[in-house]
Amino acid sequence: MAGRLIVWAGALLILSACGLAKEDGMAGENSSEEMSKDADVITVEVRIESDGDSANRFEADINAKKNPESVYLESIEVPFSEKFMIPKDVFIPLTSTRVEAEAVEGASWISCTILYDGEVVATHKSRGNGAKAVCEKKIRLGPG
Repeated sequence: MAGRLIVWAGALLILSACGLAKEDGMAGENSSEEMSKDADVITVEVRIESDGDSANRFEADINAKKNPESVYLESIEVPFSEKFMIPKDVFIPLTSTRVEAEAVEGASWISCTILYDGEVVATHKSRGNGAKAVCEKKIRLGPG
């Protein structure tokens, strides 16, 4: 009896080390399904920051093959962030992203940032009167 218990404990230890057994007793299928769901989209995030409390003339253009999106707002509170989910079910699902905003009167700077799946792909900071931040990321095939 003690020998069988040791064999079972050893087998469980080996399987858990390989990732085949989990604490809840289920195989690792759910975690891989959840990961594949996340991998089916590109998460595009646009951010606007400033030393003012708001920004004017916010524009964001997400040029996706399926369901392109644009957002135009006369005024936003900063810091501002918005996310867009782009499905990866077509060849080159995302061709470009562009975002811009203007600093309000009294602000000395404004910046924009574009992130794809959490990675910064474009950033710009503008200073002075009438400062305007413009970020753009284009996807290009081939050289230059």
